[in-house]
Amino acid sequence: MTLPLLQSLRDSYAFDVTPKFDDLGVFHVPFESMGDGAPVETRMHEGVLRGERIALIAESGCGKSSVISFLLGPTAEGVFPVRVPVHSLGHEVTNADHVADMALAQLALDATTAVTADGIAGSASGSRRELTRSAARIRRLGAQAPAGLLTGAVAEEIRRQESTSQPIGLPEKVEVIFQCLQPLQQDALMPVFVFDDTDRWSASREEEIVEGFFGRAIRWLTDLPAAVIVATHTHYLDSGSGGESLLQFLDTRVKLPRLPSADQLGRILMARVRVHLEGEGPHAAPSELGDVVAESAINALFDQYREGASLRRVLQLAHIALAEAADAGAGRILDHHISAAIRA
Repeated sequence: MTLPLLQSLRDSYAFDVTPKFDDLGVFHVPFESMGDGAPVETRMHEGVLRGERIALIAESGCGKSSVISFLLGPTAEGVFPVRVPVHSLGHEVTNADHVADMALAQLALDATTAVTADGIAGSASGSRRELTRSAARIRRLGAQAPAGLLTGAVAEEIRRQESTSQPIGLPEKVEVIFQCLQPLQQDALMPVFVFDDTDRWSASREEEIVEGFFGRAIRWLTDLPAAVIVATHTHYLDSGSGGESLLQFLDTRVKLPRLPSADQLGRILMARVRVHLEGEGPHAAPSELGDVVAESAINALFDQYREGASLRRVLQLAHIALAEAADAGAGRILDHHISAAIRA
């Protein structure tokens, strides 16, 4: 691989561990294609369309957000995801009224999204949001607008329902949300409430927060015609951390498997390389990952993963090593660049 292309990968943060949510789906390599037969993405997709309540289980940094973005991103059909940022509620996340308020506000905010003439989502007020790689790809391929976007009439009805709410109790709030969801179903869209940031709660009060959130704060969702996805840390299932309460509410459990081999880690890295080199010319993308990362370097990264590092941490090491290699004028990432990244 040429040094300029390696530098291009560095400058575009090819192995960025915190890309935009919609871009995570573009980079995603399905877990069920990794060779162990775990039907992760298919099971979740089918469950969402049936309106199931799903616990997506893995440790932090192991791909939960990536899977959710892959299934519910801009090109997803037949769904209307509502990503509820519960982490911003702090300790109030155990209060069902506050969670319902946040869900209603997010539903109303999402309803302001309209479809612009070129098929890319923008603000209803006319301002344009920054294009993600996913949106840019839709535009470049001349694809139709994502099926998950609301029609103007449906969006207006949701905004009307939300605007009628007054300081009211939880049952009344749930009824307002229920009324907001009706036009979605008429538009053949399955609402999906997504709680993707539940593994960042304060360690000092984690057990109390987990039990309150799973045991009380989101139980009202059972009264709604909607699917639910909760990104769930593995140890939340342990006794004393709300495990039994979690199992009673979330009727479907999907566990993310560990990567089985260095080859599969290589596939993830290669997906990032190909996406970031799109548009660089017909001969830009390498035919093999070995043109970018030496096999010994991939093995060194996988050794870190096998010893307990998260996938997020491995990508971080890959990015540091990429910068090391590009800065040194190397043509590809070698194992000593990985060693330097580990020491950094």
